Amino acid sequence: QIQLDTLNANNRKVLESFTHEISTLSELDHKNIVQYLGFENEQNYLNIFLEYIPGGSLAHKVNTEGPLSEKVAKHFVFQCLEGLQYLHSKGIIHRDIKGANILVDTNNVAKISDFGLSRQEEKFNNRQSMKGTVYWMAPEVAKPDGSITTKVDIWSLGCLIVELVTGNHPFPNLEAMQALYQIGT
Repeated sequence: QIQLDTLNANNRKVLESFTHEISTLSELDHKNIVQYLGFENEQNYLNIFLEYIPGGSLAHKVNTEGPLSEKVAKHFVFQCLEGLQYLHSKGIIHRDIKGANILVDTNNVAKISDFGLSRQEEKFNNRQSMKGTVYWMAPEVAKPDGSITTKVDIWSLGCLIVELVTGNHPFPNLEAMQALYQIGT
């Protein structure tokens, strides 16, 4: 089975993001990363074919089943670490590790997805840094002069651990801007 994502190719920003994601995913081959299968251009639409992951995301799992036990959380975190180690060995920073971007297949294998914000570490421009999801964002991403390295993914993984075992992101009582301020100071 495959997952089909379709986007309007007339939206330049969306097209750039998905083109980048295709470029990144096409170079990756790891059991803990969603597999890219190809794409096709149809008139004004771009169809992207990805491995179908029927189990949904870790965020969905936590939202429907409640916080995970330490044993189950550890199982998924270890797999995320394996996927991140592979990405980082290729110089890729994901920049948006969170429960919604970790998919789980029917064999309970975690797969990192959504590479729209990922960047090559050596090509990273700090002006692009303020991207990601605030509640999982590393301090160096929240600061305009922060140095962005693969360490930001490890911070986000720590936030994912909190999400998995508590059912909430690390700042459940703060609005996004309040959390951003707290993270960046």
